[in-house]
Amino acid sequence: MSDLLAGLNPEQQAAVEAADGPVLIFAGAGSGKTRVLTHRIAYLIQEKQVPPQHILAVTFTNKAAGEMRDRILALVGERHGQINVGTFHAISARILRREAESLGYSRYFTIYDDDDGLRVVKQIFKDKNLPTDQVPPKGVFYSIKNYKNQMIGPDELADQPYFFRGGIDLVEVYKLYERRLKHSNAMDFDDLLLKPIELFQKNPAILKLYQNRFRYILVDEYQDTNRAQFQLVKILSEQHGNLCVVGDDDQSIYGWRGADIRNILDFREAFPKARIFKLERNYRSTKTIVSAASAVVGNNRDRASKQLWTEADQGDPITVLHASDDQHEARLIADKLLELSHQSDLAFSDMAILYRTNAQSRALEERLRDYGIPYQLVGGTKFYDRKEVKDTLAYLRIIQNPADDVSVARVLNTPPRGIGKTSELRLASFALEQDISLFDALQRVDETAVGSGPANRVKGFVELIQKHQSRLSNADLGDWVQGYINDTGLIQQYQAEDSEDAESRIENIYELINGIREFQGRSEQPTLAAFLEEVALLTDVDKLDEDRRQVTLMTCHSAKGLEFPIVFLAGLEDGLFPLIRQSEGEGDLEEERRLFYVGLTRAEQRAFISYCSARQRYGETMLAKPSRFISEIPTDLLEMTTDGVTEDQYSRTAGTNRRGKIMSERKQSPFVAKRIKSEEIVDYAVGQTVEHAYFGRGRILTMSGSGGDTKLTILFAGNQQKKIIARYAKLKIITK
Repeated sequence: MSDLLAGLNPEQQAAVEAADGPVLIFAGAGSGKTRVLTHRIAYLIQEKQVPPQHILAVTFTNKAAGEMRDRILALVGERHGQINVGTFHAISARILRREAESLGYSRYFTIYDDDDGLRVVKQIFKDKNLPTDQVPPKGVFYSIKNYKNQMIGPDELADQPYFFRGGIDLVEVYKLYERRLKHSNAMDFDDLLLKPIELFQKNPAILKLYQNRFRYILVDEYQDTNRAQFQLVKILSEQHGNLCVVGDDDQSIYGWRGADIRNILDFREAFPKARIFKLERNYRSTKTIVSAASAVVGNNRDRASKQLWTEADQGDPITVLHASDDQHEARLIADKLLELSHQSDLAFSDMAILYRTNAQSRALEERLRDYGIPYQLVGGTKFYDRKEVKDTLAYLRIIQNPADDVSVARVLNTPPRGIGKTSELRLASFALEQDISLFDALQRVDETAVGSGPANRVKGFVELIQKHQSRLSNADLGDWVQGYINDTGLIQQYQAEDSEDAESRIENIYELINGIREFQGRSEQPTLAAFLEEVALLTDVDKLDEDRRQVTLMTCHSAKGLEFPIVFLAGLEDGLFPLIRQSEGEGDLEEERRLFYVGLTRAEQRAFISYCSARQRYGETMLAKPSRFISEIPTDLLEMTTDGVTEDQYSRTAGTNRRGKIMSERKQSPFVAKRIKSEEIVDYAVGQTVEHAYFGRGRILTMSGSGGDTKLTILFAGNQQKKIIARYAKLKIITK
């Protein structure tokens, strides 16, 4: 045991040795939480003699799960292979594959992403002849997602009917959405968390089986759990009570997608016997970075009492770059990147540019290309979201699950095979009338009103699918995929186009095939089903290539869990970062402050912060002022620069408070290409009922600002609070 605990500080050792019962470990940024988790698992195996198969370790990304597996292997050897390590969605999918029949699904169910789910809603609109001009299907789809995220099903909404503009009944669409997913033997991402809970509630014997299997449960990044994830780990741990959660409330940054910070702050209320440990020593960053980050997040009220500290060197001050506009900001950052790259111990892969919104990457990318600086973009157009890749995956999904109506509809006439829109509509109507899958309708095409020519082509499509279904079980997966995709005609379609874009699409299809062959070589279960599941559960960060010698560009949200020697935080302006105004909800401001804390603590050696006097947003040039977060950093930790901005110009766009912190006076900048549009008269008031094209009807809770820049906080159906700028809202006032 001495070897196992060697190198751990006293707080880490105590957290590792607290093996039984509920345990909460507050782990500050860079405090070695992964080390504690993996050593705790090794301690359970070696000292407590817990069989590895009775341990469940859950995290949020495949990257984190893979790192955890590797570290456990280094500690305990091959015995770690029996430990259940994975993301919430992967562990849930694994359970559901085994138990799907108990819920009325086949174990080969398809996992639908948001694009697939939206296609289902669009098809419902089409089948029910609902008006898409007044209410886009996307708004209805995200209302459904919001309810599912809160564990509210359509039956629970039946007594509080809600109608969108044009008489669209949300409950009816929600019910149809759920019915069609079930009919297609498909689950969406929310279902992967909800269905295991439903499974356990309906089948006590199955619940007991998994409670006995998972006798020790460890959850990483617990501050990011939502209601369903909390319920899932709570029900699984009820029998043995051995639940260890690790997280940091100061890094809770996903409230907008359902994460509930109360899960970690109120842990002792849910588990009264819980022991609490705090890991406050940072091993990643310099004193300057740790002190600055702690000073900012320390302004939050809703947080656990703790103080991050480090024994590292003081390090360089945080450099604040003041730019005239976003183009100038991009040039300043590119100049610094080149300057840093000339240092012998730094490569471009050691540097990252983080920002609040994906839209900020455009100006940065343009300047990096101009400077010849290599970069990789995380969270841009994803490989698996490209049309030709999704088409190829749809063909593969049909083989595994012919009931997948979304995939069948996607490729029935892709590439074009002479099955027109009218024929597709008749086939879809027949499937609906007969209550069968679309693929079943294709097999019965002679019973439909489809003409003989298109019907023969439909039969050819069915024969293609069935031929390759029969070949799969006895073939090498990579060879089978190569032959199947060749037969679909997808590649030949782009070859016939003979364009640069078509060539790129062909390369992407071959890259997917190469990816399947690579999957074969590293997977213990190299099956088509396993590959499709892995692809469905990938995140942006999982696809980050840390070995490429390129600067990394990503949002602060995507950077969670990563670290870089050099970090640039771009766009530190009020209204952009934080993405709210001070007069708005304190809880929203606190989450923005936590996001800044996450971004800054990604830096190991040096951090740069940039802001502009004016920035292109919403199609116009808008005045900007420095983020309040800059003023919350002690001035002795900052190095202010005005590169490229004269002192006279600088004084016209920024003032100084008594302690020397930058404060904006919102004066006209000499760099503004055009003035902000004159204020518009907006006839909104708190308490009004208004209607939005996407979100439906809602009530105005608060207003801030004036004229066209007025920002409204509106409570829509499903307890959705949205903040909307009046200028762009296009709201219809229902009641004064």
